[in-house]
Amino acid sequence: MALLFLYFVDIPKEAGSFCIFKLIGFQSCPGCGIGHAIHYALHFDWAQSFHAHVLGIPATLAIAYLITKPFFSNKNKTIHYEPAANAYDASRSSAR
Repeated sequence: MALLFLYFVDIPKEAGSFCIFKLIGFQSCPGCGIGHAIHYALHFDWAQSFHAHVLGIPATLAIAYLITKPFFSNKNKTIHYEPAANAYDASRSSAR
């Protein structure tokens, strides 16, 4: 849902920030611009994405991979457990 929001949101040139660090007075933080960078990467605007945040493109690729991974995994994967060779078998013991 967040990627869809970031894809369809209209980002003006002078967009405001929801960054808590900027709101309390810091100039920037390591995460500032990542949302804009993901938006630009989703629209294949690589230069603008890189300009907004260096890790925007890798973050977009990682998020897309994690979202699509369950759709391509083998869902019929079953695990077959074999009994151990030296396992105790109650049927072999005889009552004396």
